[in-house]
Amino acid sequence: MDLEALAESVVKQVIKLGASDCDVVATDAEAITAEIEKSSMKQASAISDPGVGIRVFVKGCSGFSYCTGHDSKSVRRAAELAVSQARSGTPDGDFKGLPEASKPARVAGLYEPKLAKLGHDDIVSMAIAVSDQAGADRRITSVNAGVSIALGEVALANSNGFVGSQKLSALEVFAESVAKADDDMFSGVDGSWSRRYDAKMLDSVAETAREHAILGLRKTGIKTGDYPVVLDPMAAGFIFATALGGGANGESVQRKRSYLAGKLGQRIGSDIFSVRDDPTIAWANGSFAFDGEGVPARKKKVIEKGILKSYLHDSYSAGKDSIKSTGNSSRGGSIWTYRRPPSISSTNLVIERGDASLQEMIKDVAEGVYLRITYDYPNLATGEFSGLMMESYEIKKGELGPSIRQASIGIGLVELFTAIDLVGKESKDAYGVRTPAIRISKAKIAGSG
Repeated sequence: MDLEALAESVVKQVIKLGASDCDVVATDAEAITAEIEKSSMKQASAISDPGVGIRVFVKGCSGFSYCTGHDSKSVRRAAELAVSQARSGTPDGDFKGLPEASKPARVAGLYEPKLAKLGHDDIVSMAIAVSDQAGADRRITSVNAGVSIALGEVALANSNGFVGSQKLSALEVFAESVAKADDDMFSGVDGSWSRRYDAKMLDSVAETAREHAILGLRKTGIKTGDYPVVLDPMAAGFIFATALGGGANGESVQRKRSYLAGKLGQRIGSDIFSVRDDPTIAWANGSFAFDGEGVPARKKKVIEKGILKSYLHDSYSAGKDSIKSTGNSSRGGSIWTYRRPPSISSTNLVIERGDASLQEMIKDVAEGVYLRITYDYPNLATGEFSGLMMESYEIKKGELGPSIRQASIGIGLVELFTAIDLVGKESKDAYGVRTPAIRISKAKIAGSG
């Protein structure tokens, strides 16, 4: 199936039906997943998911519809539904039009042919290997693990003459090891994301999960107070993905739903804190040649030496501010979906590296916390973060100590950014953020010790 030709033909259909503007995404994607739960195979699945998503505008009002598959009758019906929705809505004067046709950027490392050669048995074997390695210690009582690959070709066309396609691949690996000694239990978690296959990636995830599960069996409490905190890349990635990816969302800012509203050009962080949004990184899961509206990939500064330099925009939010799109229209994840209209998202957020090793970040701390895992999200409206420290460790006299139980962290996001006093020199990709370890001089820790 020629997806570019299909997308172009649907654009023509939609315009004939009375739309003033439209864009169409046509995809052909497949995914294979294997999941292990409590050291036993839970499920293995293979999904093929071709389809077409159609977004149309009539007097600025949008309509959206999609169909699975590429047959002409289904596509025609979806086009009619999208136009009908747009006609029935309220005109929107803030819509300034879709992006003009541009040549896609040249971005390496979007598609890994080796992943396309892997079959169902290969993915199952990989998941079993991760599970076996993550459980390779007598103290590990159970393991949860998963491996998934996704492959897809996506084509986009719009009524301004843009047409382009790109092949995309993705690999995700996850492991959780549960260790037990006497009455104590602790789980260690790790994950990795990439557009290419690397056997070392599987080994690293399994070994890290196992090692942290065992490390956490030594436990302690902590008294409530203010402490220096070293954020592991896993914790920093989880927090910053929302704090910056969501906080700098142009639509949220315009609606006054972000703590970063009105702060453009202002200092919001330490002068050693710089962040860019970069969809041009080879093999990173957020990279692409063009965004979900056809805007060529380009890197842009979000924070430079603590100063907020840019919000993230698609064509609609950019039009409201009379600026150009920053190329942050997303079709959902590392492999695009046709099932929902595009929305604003960061691509690959990159925290600029410093020159400190993890050991150097810890050795100056007389009493503090090393936070590795939290699953709580910042409040973007208020700019506050309060999270349970799912995996954290005491720092005492410059050395990493036992795991901390039943404790949480609380800090304002701008306060967090401003309190950054050391940035690590080795980065990891986690939750769409490429980040080193980061040390903040002070945060409120609520403990039970």
